[in-house]
Amino acid sequence: MVEDHDSTLNVVNPQKVPSGSRIWTRFVLYRFFILDGLNIDGMSNGQGEKTSVKDLEKPVDPVFLRFATQEEQLSAAMTVSTFRTQEKPRISFLGKANSSLMKRTPLRDKRNVTKGVGHVKINSKKAQVEFDNLFIVQALRAHDGPIWSLKLNEKRNLLASGGQDAVLRVWLLCGQGNPEINWNQDYSQIFYNGKGTDEPKKQQRLGSEPSFSSSGTLSSSKEATEKDMENSISNREMNIQTKYPRQVLKPRPFREFMGHKLDILDVAWSKNDFILSASMDKTVRLWHPSVNEALRKFQHSDFITTVHFHPMEEGIFISGALDEKLRVWDIAEKKVITFKDRLGLITASSISRDGKHLLVGTYKGLCKSFQLKQDDGTWTLQQVNEVEVCSRRGKNSKGSKISGISFKPHSEEFLVCSNDSRLRCYQLESFFRTCKYLGHRNFCSQIHPCYSEDGEYVLCGSEDRQVYIWHTQPQKVPENNGKTEQNEWSEHFMAHNCIVSCAIFAPNVVWKDRKVASNGAIGRVIITAGYSGEIRIFENIDL
Repeated sequence: MVEDHDSTLNVVNPQKVPSGSRIWTRFVLYRFFILDGLNIDGMSNGQGEKTSVKDLEKPVDPVFLRFATQEEQLSAAMTVSTFRTQEKPRISFLGKANSSLMKRTPLRDKRNVTKGVGHVKINSKKAQVEFDNLFIVQALRAHDGPIWSLKLNEKRNLLASGGQDAVLRVWLLCGQGNPEINWNQDYSQIFYNGKGTDEPKKQQRLGSEPSFSSSGTLSSSKEATEKDMENSISNREMNIQTKYPRQVLKPRPFREFMGHKLDILDVAWSKNDFILSASMDKTVRLWHPSVNEALRKFQHSDFITTVHFHPMEEGIFISGALDEKLRVWDIAEKKVITFKDRLGLITASSISRDGKHLLVGTYKGLCKSFQLKQDDGTWTLQQVNEVEVCSRRGKNSKGSKISGISFKPHSEEFLVCSNDSRLRCYQLESFFRTCKYLGHRNFCSQIHPCYSEDGEYVLCGSEDRQVYIWHTQPQKVPENNGKTEQNEWSEHFMAHNCIVSCAIFAPNVVWKDRKVASNGAIGRVIITAGYSGEIRIFENIDL
């Protein structure tokens, strides 16, 4: 079992560093951090508060901070700071370009920047770039602090986001219809066995533009006074300079739920628009957009890093926590019906669309497969397979923290993202590695990979402030003597001025006047979120 370290570890103490490396340690601290305004002698931020490693790149992934050694935290902070200050290779069109940069950045990028204001330059080694018409179309100030989770519901008309500010926000996608049409059912039959015990009162049917009053209760926009509107959820849309401004998300949050005391690390949707939020306050809470308070609260003994509804049984959900336990919960009975313990520190998980296969990732890089069965009303978890997610040799031969797992649509494969800056694709039955995606940077962050709806593309955020896109079919990959295929043919673009923690594809049908081709990149919409708390939306325009 991994030893728990204090979550507020201070920077390496020079008194405990061997004399041979003390000078080097002080030089590194001076070179990377004092120049940014930190004081090494007192380790103070100027307000009488001690500065810890997490202050070096605010904020660092909380799971990494809790269990990484001081040396690992220092190394990660230096790496991220390098990404933040590094100037990306660009071609100057105002003067003569540097020859070394010309080799790294193809001339087609020159054509990219001439397509209008708001165009996003794509960097790629590929001969034919698919996302070269990418424009930023919308930006929102979604949260105060980093966003850790971004999930679309099953109907693809609502987006849930959660982060460091402990607020769960729900956003409405434009042009996707009124989600309240499907909220007339009696959910007490699902989660309360029809008894109605301690069931919150359902709110009245809301208008098309619901808002929150200053007291936090829901009210119809038709009845809201001007004063209430000033105190209600503000318009969070940011002014951006772009040739194609569009609203993919409504600028006001559709709903805003408060109740958690610490960071929300993961969110999950059910098929009937119920929401689960997993938090560092050791609770999972159940919500519904038609109710302004939590329907249920499920207590755990440590941080909950991952949560999922069962795809077929809405009254069942699965949670994974840092207490090394994987739990299966009955929502109506509000109890654990089966569990597996001593699995290691659980940092990621995913469940198949049929609900039969469950994948769990740990802090030490182990990926474990379970079968979730129900026999005569009894639920069981049975481990089927296990693999250490690492390279065969070299510095990545030791397993790194798994930050995200995703099943590939319409396939028996799944994708694992780990803190060695690799995405690895495995077959579900044999756990044979079929492909490895390279290019992005992920050394200490909780970054989740994502497939497009049709499984044609892989999307992932990065610590170097970019978003990376790979086609799932490698293009012109050279022969590698029977080794695992390596797909380095990514397209990547600068999405934020901070670490990109979340990146997902929007639904294939976003605008009423056009659809995305089933096998093309034109018209695809990408939603990203980062440590700054912003949500940015990009579209590959059909010019």
